[in-house]
Amino acid sequence: MAQPESFGRYRVIRHLGSGSFATVWLAHDDRLDTPVAVKVLAENWTHQLDVHHRFMEEARILRQADSAWLIRVHDIGTLPDDRPYFVMPYADQGSVADLIAKGPLPLDEALRLLTEIGQGVTVLHRHGTIHRDIKPSNVLLQSSPVGQRVLVADLGFAKSIDGASGFTAAAGTPGYMSPEQHGPGGDLDVRADVYSLGAVAYELITGRHPPPPPVRVPPRRLRPGIPRALDSLIMSALAEDRNSRPPDAKAFTDRIRAIRMSPELHADIPWWTRHRPLWRRAASLSAAALFLFAGTTAAAASPVVPLTEVRYAVGGLHLAVPEAWARQFHTDRRAAGTEGTAASGVLVATDLDAWEERGTPVSGVFAALLPGGGRRLEALLGAAPCSGRVHRRAFDDPDWSGELWRWPRCAGGGALTVAALTSTRRDTTLYLEIRQPDDRPDVVNRMIAATQLAG
Repeated sequence: MAQPESFGRYRVIRHLGSGSFATVWLAHDDRLDTPVAVKVLAENWTHQLDVHHRFMEEARILRQADSAWLIRVHDIGTLPDDRPYFVMPYADQGSVADLIAKGPLPLDEALRLLTEIGQGVTVLHRHGTIHRDIKPSNVLLQSSPVGQRVLVADLGFAKSIDGASGFTAAAGTPGYMSPEQHGPGGDLDVRADVYSLGAVAYELITGRHPPPPPVRVPPRRLRPGIPRALDSLIMSALAEDRNSRPPDAKAFTDRIRAIRMSPELHADIPWWTRHRPLWRRAASLSAAALFLFAGTTAAAASPVVPLTEVRYAVGGLHLAVPEAWARQFHTDRRAAGTEGTAASGVLVATDLDAWEERGTPVSGVFAALLPGGGRRLEALLGAAPCSGRVHRRAFDDPDWSGELWRWPRCAGGGALTVAALTSTRRDTTLYLEIRQPDDRPDVVNRMIAATQLAG
């Protein structure tokens, strides 16, 4: 439809989006001097009484629930062609889907969003309503004086729990729909929404669209290091048998909140995976942060495995890596030390997508600088990153001193070396994780010897 000038007293600014049954416009309330969103029934559904009723029912539910966790309805009206519209707050920060599209979220941020989404769905369940279409694009984000607000929206498919056995058509979005929603007569209950919450959780944690049921790949395989309790909760919410899911949104949300508030949340995760994003989402680097110099370094040239220098401006790290590994690289400034101290890190690898998948043939190095010297690998790792026998040895040269742990053969092939090295010039620890197709301690030694801190 062409852009209208106004809906009642609300002056239209621009089109925000369209769905199957309605169009949403950004408008301005001149009387109150505030932006609003106006949802209008689509023209082709004007005379469909059932769709008209569903549209009005959405407004009634939101108005009656009147919750801080749901989008609120401020006003309602009718256009000259009898199409209804209702007025809502404008979500100026977009949706959770927009947030996910920007890249993987830190674990605490993902858990915060899940907690607040779950609170909104809990309000609906207490109101006697099943949402039936919970997904990232139906969760809006709004600025507020106290921080970002999370608002569950779009109740176009919502139904009363009391009438759940009378559904006559499938409703929802593939990937987020419970198995019982895929056909009519599903005899639904609130556990259908629990499945959708699990699907949203899966995407927030892994950065991947949830697969159709049955879901067989747990989030922990896609994002190593997340708490096992979180992995178990998400997989139980995505169970095909609804009797195996948490009983309602409140139960799911309470468990998410408990995981987020647990003092063991970070202690159970090796620091080098904590908050590290999935590298497959990294599309580019900040040119100011990292410079790659083609060719070999004079100090580390070798006719067998030539090294090239990667300069990471944060911390002044000059890292030496085999030329063949330097195909892809990405910085990570959200790494954290075991005490929550800030750290900087860089990954250089033959395949960023495969780096997180243990047992895949990828070569590369992850390096991070930690404040303070003398850090021990036993404290940093928490758990062995590779199965099999480990060879431990001390390392000492004019620039670095510390320890190396080496696994000559990991499950799935390849060798792994990790190191914690204290700079002889600064109160700093360099953490290294080096993966090779073959066990080459000599290459590791040359890499460390050629790695320096500027200044």
